[in-house]
Amino acid sequence: MKTNIEEISSIKKKVNVEVPGDQVTKEVDSFYEDLRKKANIKGFRPGKAPRSILERHFKDYVKTEVMQKLIQDTYPKALSESNLHAVSNPLIDPGEFETGKPFFYSATVEIKPEIKVEGYLGLNIEATKEEAKDEEVEERLKGLQNLHANLKAISDERPIQTGDYVVIDYSARMGGRPLEEGKGTDFAVEVGSGRFIPALEEKLIGLRPEEEKEIEVSFPKDYGFSKWAGKTILFRVKIKEVKEKVLPLLDDEFAKDLGGYSSLEELKAQLKGEIEREKELSLEQKLKDQMVDQLIRATPFEIPESLEEEQVKAMVSDIKSRLSTQGLGIEKIGLKEEKLREDYREPAKKQVRTFLILEKIASQEGITVSDEEVEKRLKEVSERAHQKFEVVKGYYEKNGLVPELRVGILTNKTLDFLLQKANIKHL
Repeated sequence: MKTNIEEISSIKKKVNVEVPGDQVTKEVDSFYEDLRKKANIKGFRPGKAPRSILERHFKDYVKTEVMQKLIQDTYPKALSESNLHAVSNPLIDPGEFETGKPFFYSATVEIKPEIKVEGYLGLNIEATKEEAKDEEVEERLKGLQNLHANLKAISDERPIQTGDYVVIDYSARMGGRPLEEGKGTDFAVEVGSGRFIPALEEKLIGLRPEEEKEIEVSFPKDYGFSKWAGKTILFRVKIKEVKEKVLPLLDDEFAKDLGGYSSLEELKAQLKGEIEREKELSLEQKLKDQMVDQLIRATPFEIPESLEEEQVKAMVSDIKSRLSTQGLGIEKIGLKEEKLREDYREPAKKQVRTFLILEKIASQEGITVSDEEVEKRLKEVSERAHQKFEVVKGYYEKNGLVPELRVGILTNKTLDFLLQKANIKHL
């Protein structure tokens, strides 16, 4: 086998391969021998049909199969001999095929760019450390208070107020036509939360249990559900039940009921510590983002289209997966996949650049990921998901997700290394 490389660009190569004629003949003969044993041809006993008869019936089929086998057998070797590490599937262009003559084909592939990363030690970055504020602790405490509130049914003596929980039936019409996507039964709404339709929630204020009313809502042009964006829709709403939120007192008993706290002050101290840890993690991420931006500006290179497309696909798949856990699809919230892909293209490019740069730094600095580190990360994933470790590990292995996990660990280790070496100016 002979190979030679044509350079299409810094990241795209064309591998030309010549398979010797005797290897072509050997494969053709072997295929016909196997075919003779299996072929069922009228007038001949199994295994007795002459080669000429087999060629008359199966010539094109044999040609296609042998060409495919020759490419499958020689392509990996051709890449290895050429010292190429493809990051894309090959675009194969087969030449003419004839038994006894050399078979030529070409494989066009993308490879990782040759990157020269310098000056990455001692990067100058800035940080503003924030302490946990008393009002942040109070806000977190109120969140816990709301979480543990009780709902109490109200009488029809008072109207709906902001903060009430209302159970409604509703149906929507536009231009006199009912909207299938605009109807609900026994639908719970927290009035004033903005989690349903804010303008509709606002117009529920003042209504009473068992009251029915038609409410007109004009949606802004940038409304998330594109079918309703810029439209005026008439909702018919029936109030079925109204409950008010009864908050528990913020005292020592409240803290004790949460478990593990002897007093309200101890609970506040715990919340303050959590907020400070969150701020530290946020600050660390901002510092890492600064380093990445500097490295990207200082290291220009061409990105393989295949890696860019792969990252776009992964990001779109992730948003679809998160929506599906809520029983939603991108169409239901007025998004189109083409638009989503376009929106994610620039972030995907940045992620690919970041990965390639950090991978190069890791290689230069001898940063690696051990099997033990992968096992540790899988254990963390299993604990967060409340799943058995063996189940999570099996899922990752079955779906080919371990290499992606390893890449994530390598990226974090490299960023941690760079952060340790950086010059941080505290503002």
